[in-house]
Amino acid sequence: MSFASAFLDMPDDQSLEDRVGYHVETLLQSIAPEQVVGPELPHVQLSNLCFGVPMDWALGEGQRNTQVRSMLRDRLEKFEPRLALMSEISLQEDTTENSVTFYIAGAVRSQNGTDKVEIIKTLSRMDQYADGGS
Repeated sequence: MSFASAFLDMPDDQSLEDRVGYHVETLLQSIAPEQVVGPELPHVQLSNLCFGVPMDWALGEGQRNTQVRSMLRDRLEKFEPRLALMSEISLQEDTTENSVTFYIAGAVRSQNGTDKVEIIKTLSRMDQYADGGS
């Protein structure tokens, strides 16, 4: 999936919450480049070249879970500015299904202020493909 098709070809009849949820799903399914872009290239850090999450995003436990949540919050702030507030980001691994479920609660900026939103996405750890969710 290309960055442009993910963000420019959205149907107009979807709700704001659905569009934001779709962008979050796209972020979770996209694999970021392995090379870290340093602070000397601030525009590249904020570009679609750094969109996505690392390939090993769901490996490990404990401290890695905290790092993934922190990284995800950072990426969401950069690439989905309509999320005004993220009150909770949690991960739950399912080893029998080899998947990870992401739960993101917060508020979405709209023309009428902010609206509460809950995004639940379950991804396969094998290929980062979304399995349902809302």
